[in-house]
Amino acid sequence: MMNEKFLFWENPKQAVWHTMLALLLIGCINIFSASYIRAEADGSSTFFYLTRYMAYSLLGLGAIFVVRKFNYRHLLSKNAIAFVYLSTLMMLLLVDFIGLESGGARRWLGIGGLTIQPSEFAKLAIIMLCSRYLGMHLKKGKAVSFLEGDGRMCLFATFVYAFLVYKQPDMGTAAIIGALMFCMYFVAGLPWKQVGTVFFGAAVLAVYLVNSASYRADRIKVWLNPWIDEMGDGYQMVQSLLSIGSGGWVGTRWGEGSSKFFYLPEAHTDFAFAVFCQENGFLGACLLMLVFIFLGCALLRIAVCAKDERGFLLAAGVSILIVGQAAANMAMVCGVLPVIGVPLVFISYGGSSLLITMVAIGLALSVYDDEVERAAREAITQPVDRRNDLRVVSRRWHP
Repeated sequence: MMNEKFLFWENPKQAVWHTMLALLLIGCINIFSASYIRAEADGSSTFFYLTRYMAYSLLGLGAIFVVRKFNYRHLLSKNAIAFVYLSTLMMLLLVDFIGLESGGARRWLGIGGLTIQPSEFAKLAIIMLCSRYLGMHLKKGKAVSFLEGDGRMCLFATFVYAFLVYKQPDMGTAAIIGALMFCMYFVAGLPWKQVGTVFFGAAVLAVYLVNSASYRADRIKVWLNPWIDEMGDGYQMVQSLLSIGSGGWVGTRWGEGSSKFFYLPEAHTDFAFAVFCQENGFLGACLLMLVFIFLGCALLRIAVCAKDERGFLLAAGVSILIVGQAAANMAMVCGVLPVIGVPLVFISYGGSSLLITMVAIGLALSVYDDEVERAAREAITQPVDRRNDLRVVSRRWHP
């Protein structure tokens, strides 16, 4: 049952809320510690990044309540999905014309005093598209395939989104969009033969893309051994590893980590986990990982208990989005993966990523609400059915 006890919590919904709020609290502390030096250097208030993080958090909490008011079935309807697909496509196209440029990449749109990153919206759009079309396919009792049925729409949308994001250029996020689509197909039951074909094709494509641009090839070389250019392309990874290693078991005192004093680039964004490790140590990092695991497991519990195929895929996709990106960022910061520009949601500063993640959690909680309501309706009718069954048995034994 959906509302049964889950680990230390009364139900998975409570687990989702508690772990999410814990991550938001940890994020507030880490964002302030990692960013106040940079904020002062930029001539802003020391609380500049913290206040913006809290503003996006409040927007996200509001979005969760709004999304839960709309049943996820309505949000996955034909018209709603068309709106999600087209609006995301429009934002990605607008980036080419009026996008904001930073660090040689054009990835953001400015709206008033806020900036949004359309590629983050594309991730959630892919999950919603796959949940609708693959869910409808499963509901009909048909096997999932890339080139058959409604699933072709998911493949087409993924290709379009990934291509537009790749042009920004942002190969890492484009790869994540493709990986999300593949994971949704895998969860839906993609045949193993096609799974192997995708892995082989992805490997060939990755090799081609890496070698098609010299800076990507250099990034791979630096990833394998950052000390070959520790003051150049390998500087960021070397500083990240030094920050993590200097944290030891329990870390420095909070706020006393040295990496944020302009030693570590992107200390408050993609590499915020390195600052967290330096100030909280190995034990703190393990605790943070455990919180993410609890959140992912709670979302998977919602997915497994959902009776509707679309709800199952939606909740599973949200779990993959959050835990998968968290694992990718931690691996990147620790040098296990090359630098791919993936934020650690809740812990890194990134308004679009935080907002979209909380909207995704709202969708998963909508699946929970729908399942609980369905179970309540069945519980009302169940006693009547049992009395009818008893009458039938009674008539059989007492004609």
